[in-house]
Amino acid sequence: MLKQLKKVIKSNPLLFSKSKCILLYLRYLCSVFSVDKYNNLKEYIPISIFQVKEKRHHCFFGYYDKSPMNPQESHLAYLKVRNGFNPGEKAEVCVLNIKSNKSFCVGTTTTWNWQQGCMLQWINDCELSYNDYDKDKHIYISIIINIKTGNKIINNRAVYSYNSDFSKYLSLNFYRLDIFAKGYGYPYNVDSLDSLKDGIWECKTGGKSELLISLGRIIDYDVHYEKNIQHYVNHVTYCPNENNILFIHRWQEQGTTFTSRLLLYDILNDKLTTILDNGHVSHYCWHSEKELLIYATDSNGNKGYHIVNIYNGRSKVFEGLPAEDGHPSYSNDMNIVLTDSYPNNRRKQHLFIYNISNEELMILDVLKTPFKYYNDERCDLHPRWSFSNKYIMVDNTSNRLRSIKVYNVK
Repeated sequence: MLKQLKKVIKSNPLLFSKSKCILLYLRYLCSVFSVDKYNNLKEYIPISIFQVKEKRHHCFFGYYDKSPMNPQESHLAYLKVRNGFNPGEKAEVCVLNIKSNKSFCVGTTTTWNWQQGCMLQWINDCELSYNDYDKDKHIYISIIINIKTGNKIINNRAVYSYNSDFSKYLSLNFYRLDIFAKGYGYPYNVDSLDSLKDGIWECKTGGKSELLISLGRIIDYDVHYEKNIQHYVNHVTYCPNENNILFIHRWQEQGTTFTSRLLLYDILNDKLTTILDNGHVSHYCWHSEKELLIYATDSNGNKGYHIVNIYNGRSKVFEGLPAEDGHPSYSNDMNIVLTDSYPNNRRKQHLFIYNISNEELMILDVLKTPFKYYNDERCDLHPRWSFSNKYIMVDNTSNRLRSIKVYNVK
């Protein structure tokens, strides 16, 4: 009976949203007198802090695998959205000159979401890449703009992730993501939802694109689930050798939670391989040329951070990090892991630094998020390093509107 009730609630987006909001308040009330489990951790004190914010506007960046700062760390890129915006309203692509503390707008986009922004990222010190929608051609595009000259390169597909020298990139069906993974997609019905015409594209920067592997083929691979339900792929990236790509395949029967697996696609040999398939995989970063640090469930049912070899599937638990999902990344010397947590029952988000050499977990900050930021409109911290690791940057709502908090850590 309870299982059926949950299914009915989850099948109704409005009912599910209202129910979750009520639960947030109830959990908060129940936790008023509880003790924060991270209270005993040592604090990491930054040298200085500043925030990127504007009155009556949200200022944010997006995902955790890109840096808002350019390589020279002289400029910081962000999106600016009016508080109380209307659906489909343009976001401004802005750049802050860190030395003068003055911002300027380099473009606008209607293809943005709260979790990954518009895939805004630096190509080099002067060029920025971001996604947009061309309403005349009715296609998603990516734009590379020189912030000094205004010169542009326009590609006829939106970027999900570039290779190391930005000569090519991977792309997905962002409309499918908007349907099945709200907060990660874009709202225009551009690409076909036919699974044989959908999937993962590889695109040459400034050139042509091709469907690398279809969603239909991914669904038909090693089937142990209902095929005629919601399926999508997300979090696609090149492996360090760039001959393979890594991605998450997720499926979900309406009214239930999603199930996911981590797959590897060998481009040269046109071959799919399963890396993890224990019901749940989440955020990851590279630990070595062959290994990932990933939050997932292993074959023994252990949920947590693991080191996983992408070529043989062997995994081991990574000790020392919080036993909850976050967005991990390594420092350049591979000695520090930066990660975070989702809001706890008291609406607190923790920003962590883990020192591998002395096995010490420290707290860089604790940020409180208002109740209105949940579900698709939640604000994950998505911690990111600057290129030299001098700065750490997070999106946050501690000021009631989204802003970017910047920590000088060395």
